[in-house]
Amino acid sequence: SHLLVEGKKMSKSLGNYFTLRDLLAQGFVGREIRYSLLSSHYREQFNFTKEGLNGARQSLARVDECVSKLTEAAGNAVAQASSGLLSEFTTALDGDLNVAAGWGVIFDWVRESNRAMASGQMTPVQAASALAAWGGIEGILGLARKTEAEIPSELLALLNERNAARKARDFKRADAIRDQLKALGWVIEDTPKGARLKKI
Repeated sequence: SHLLVEGKKMSKSLGNYFTLRDLLAQGFVGREIRYSLLSSHYREQFNFTKEGLNGARQSLARVDECVSKLTEAAGNAVAQASSGLLSEFTTALDGDLNVAAGWGVIFDWVRESNRAMASGQMTPVQAASALAAWGGIEGILGLARKTEAEIPSELLALLNERNAARKARDFKRADAIRDQLKALGWVIEDTPKGARLKKI
């Protein structure tokens, strides 16, 4: 069998299978499940585990953090996609859909981008170019982040209420709302461009 679940052959009699609805109810999101399924070679046996899903969450968080920093570094700059990332990623996939090598290319890019930004060696145009390249890969893999418009309106209302409480120096109320959002699976990130919500 090509598919194992928690190390055992998936079987209805064993009850060791998950529906997408089950996984979503457990707090995982579609892109985390998709990442997990896209993490192994199609010819190899795949062991689908909760540990793997948590690893997918951490890996996507690393990419998302880099993309957020690039977005801030780019500001209003616009640029064509840099060819390096897309070219290397495509070359990796051309090798019998070697998706593991493709992810290696992506995480090398994340590391190099973070290093360049930390040392002040990335211009806004270079950051915009890197973002455009990532947008191409994100589209291929179907791993786009939810935009603020897709965050449930009641959560955005809570974020606005928390911002108002902070402005009024009602820190007790602001902290209570932060805890309420955390219980719902979201954290508040305060950035130079204002507060935003991020899925835990």
